[in-house]
Amino acid sequence: MKIIGYIISGICIFFGVLFIWSAFGTPFSSSDLIIGLITTAIGIVILYVTTKNNRKTTNIYKVDLPGEIKMNPKSCQKCGGPLNADNFTIVNGAPTVKCPYCGAVYEVTEEPKW
Repeated sequence: MKIIGYIISGICIFFGVLFIWSAFGTPFSSSDLIIGLITTAIGIVILYVTTKNNRKTTNIYKVDLPGEIKMNPKSCQKCGGPLNADNFTIVNGAPTVKCPYCGAVYEVTEEPKW
């Protein structure tokens, strides 16, 4: 889609400049000047829309730990709220679980595979 936009904008700008250039010939032609300015403006707008980046970039980090993860404790020590795997986060490079109710943070222990 971008290639088509570049081609169309290039054609519009090219012919717009030709019309502007031809307007300043021996008999001045104001209609050629207006057509050239409009065509050049359309080409510039198409070029701007084509080069504008509309995509939002989202970084997703997935952590693959080699061992089995066990959360200690299964409920929050402060408020007693249940903790699940959705509360898993990385804080300062260490895997932790954050309580969604009171905000307490617990470190995750990793059991070796052997």
